[in-house]
Amino acid sequence: MHVWLAARPTLLAVLGFLYLWGHVPATVGALVWARLEHPRAFPVARDAFLATQVVVVAGYLLVPTAPPRMLFGDERPTGGMVDLIQSPYAALPSGHVAFAVVTAGIVGSLAPWRWVRAVVAAYPLLVTAVVLATANHFWVDAVAGVGAAASGLALTVMARTLFVCAINPRGEGLRSRDEHVGPDSSPPRRRSRPASPA
Repeated sequence: MHVWLAARPTLLAVLGFLYLWGHVPATVGALVWARLEHPRAFPVARDAFLATQVVVVAGYLLVPTAPPRMLFGDERPTGGMVDLIQSPYAALPSGHVAFAVVTAGIVGSLAPWRWVRAVVAAYPLLVTAVVLATANHFWVDAVAGVGAAASGLALTVMARTLFVCAINPRGEGLRSRDEHVGPDSSPPRRRSRPASPA
């Protein structure tokens, strides 16, 4: 994919720009939209992003991996802000794919329109194609990015569950299913009066 793309420098430049700067507006936009349109769901969305970031950074620290473009002799000394926000040895897992999956999950689960859900379902696939074609990641990096997103969501659910259990260990104030669907839950029947003789 990269060899084919390298022969088309204009397209490579466009996809390279999208790789560096396209995912940030999408990620921030999903969070802002969730905050404005679905404020009750926003804490889970925010925590999912933060937990995914923790998993991704742990991967970078545990397994520092150079991107495959360096195999093609592309060291890409960018300098400036890009070097401050992106490590050249942060390929495994793919943070771009991880955040694309979280973004798609948030918007897809909250959006009321089918066409929006269809578009956001394709977003992680588009990001995967971009990171592979630009030789910033291998397939395994993209798969690990999906795993990082799943791990971030799992950590979010576990942390929020533990928090709820810690502040309310007996479940007081929480409605139980038995309160509404039990053998004694039906309202008492009225006794019918015998018909009076006419």
